[in-house]
Amino acid sequence: MIVYELCSIVTIHIQGGTVQIRKSTDIRRQQIVDIIRRIISTKGIEYVTLSEIAKRTGTTRGAIYRHFKSKRDILSLLISNVEETLMEAVDNAINDEDPVQSLKNILLAQLVLAKNRRKTSFAVMMGAMQFSDMVIRRKILRLIQKYLTKIENLLISAGKLGLIKKNINYNLAAVSFMGLIQSTVTVWSYKNFNYVPQKIHAELWSIYKQGICV
Repeated sequence: MIVYELCSIVTIHIQGGTVQIRKSTDIRRQQIVDIIRRIISTKGIEYVTLSEIAKRTGTTRGAIYRHFKSKRDILSLLISNVEETLMEAVDNAINDEDPVQSLKNILLAQLVLAKNRRKTSFAVMMGAMQFSDMVIRRKILRLIQKYLTKIENLLISAGKLGLIKKNINYNLAAVSFMGLIQSTVTVWSYKNFNYVPQKIHAELWSIYKQGICV
């Protein structure tokens, strides 16, 4: 038995004939997302085009067009994928009893995620911000605000418990937290992500903790 897997169908050659099984739309779209991520990590977001995706999948532009009508559709799905992955990592890292420990956990979770994804999430966000389409820009800004709100709420909880300094500006502290991660990921991307997240995490957390904790 020989199996050929294309964008929209799975073709199975068996003795005496051929059977084609149509794959679900969700599976096809996720496979395309994975391919787009590889394009971004190897060539850059500017190479994310219907033609390049079709080339990588071994299908036609028309087949890809059934899923995405434009680059806006592609970026919109990518941003949704980034949001789902990022928020899942953040939520899983939260310790309900200790907001400061939650921040520490989130920092490590994001460094691990960045290494595993090899900067593609960051590249998607930055590339989307440079895209002139206001629908995409508003979507990425909502994602950033959603993330910052989660971090700020943890800082507010820590403040109420007396775990951090009283004069902390929670909003700026949240922005600084995000910036610390983004700048670190950017620098280490130029070194091909040749780093150990746990080691970098300990050093970064020490710096951030000294700035906010009592």
